[in-house]
Amino acid sequence: MPNLLLYSRKLNEVQPKGGLNWGLGNAHVNPEDGYFAIPKAFFKDNPDFFPPHGSTFNAEFDDGQRFVLRMEGTQIIDEEVEAKNISTDGDKSELGHYMRTRLNVSANHLITREDLRAYGREDIDITYDEISNVYLFDFSV
Repeated sequence: MPNLLLYSRKLNEVQPKGGLNWGLGNAHVNPEDGYFAIPKAFFKDNPDFFPPHGSTFNAEFDDGQRFVLRMEGTQIIDEEVEAKNISTDGDKSELGHYMRTRLNVSANHLITREDLRAYGREDIDITYDEISNVYLFDFSV
């Protein structure tokens, strides 16, 4: 089953103004806006796992929380346009708020890798249920 790291391997830390901390960047965003970054390596290891760039899909988390998520951002992989992040469709703070609640941190808290360790997970396992057409995100500890 594929999984997404919730921190940057390059930085060895959660992105300070992106990913789960997107809302803390110097842009016109809500403090709780957040997304899951999708590194190029994920697409190379799991080709065609996610729907195409720009698509929305149904997701359910291990605690029963459901979202409509969108494949957003742009990165080129092997001359193909792929998404570089996953966020909630519409209100970008829904996913960020949810993750901050799971991590038990406030809206203005800079999420760190230590916060992930304290929670007990630094990644999310993802499976696809073809029968229900739902992506299952497991962030349980």
